[in-house]
Amino acid sequence: MKNAVLVASALALLPTAGNAFAQDTDGFYVSGFLGGGFPGDANYSGIQQPELGAPGIVGAPASVAVEFDSDLTFGGAVGYALPFEFFGLFHSRLELEYSRIDADVSSGSFNGGDQAFSGDTSIDFFLVNNYSDIIWNDNQTVIPYVGGGLGIATVDSNVLYAGGGATAPTFAVTGEDSGLVGTFAAGLTWRVSEQWDLYTEGRYYQVRDIELDRRFIAEGTDLLNAKVSDDLDGATFTSGIRFRF
Repeated sequence: MKNAVLVASALALLPTAGNAFAQDTDGFYVSGFLGGGFPGDANYSGIQQPELGAPGIVGAPASVAVEFDSDLTFGGAVGYALPFEFFGLFHSRLELEYSRIDADVSSGSFNGGDQAFSGDTSIDFFLVNNYSDIIWNDNQTVIPYVGGGLGIATVDSNVLYAGGGATAPTFAVTGEDSGLVGTFAAGLTWRVSEQWDLYTEGRYYQVRDIELDRRFIAEGTDLLNAKVSDDLDGATFTSGIRFRF
């Protein structure tokens, strides 16, 4: 199932056989959007390899479960609507997108315990998207669309928690790493004028193989305890505006 997201996203980017058909809506556009990001839970795991002075047992498992609050997502894209239709219904658009999610930590557990968690995580997305507008009428003003994308996501983590009954953070899941990301998306466009569109979109994303450091940070120290990794996923719901040239 984890591979299905990326495979299906890759297939969404492949051209589909069909007959060329010129449209009044083809050409370049720019867009911007804003909305809510809903990251899924992260379950980081690895094997302890503590540096000298850091607590831990060499070879023992290291696991950190993290839950996130819903938070802000925003982004923008440059796209091109192709002058083709497929099967008399699907009109393709290609995009280059940058977007970002910032999420605060709500809770978590360290090796199955119950500790106080804080901090945040951000994800920057760099995507190539392929959308298909579903148009069955030349005068259609409300247009559904579906699509997906592939790209790279950069995760910047600063998850803090207190172990061993401490009141201040003693450990952190921290660092920055990049991984392959795949997305599914569906939405509705409202054509406001010849050049302006409003749209709303729901999206699922999955970022593969993110590796971070679990570090011991008590009393000013900063020592590696373990390398931990997980696949990250979540959803976004956004609204945006599109200007067609």
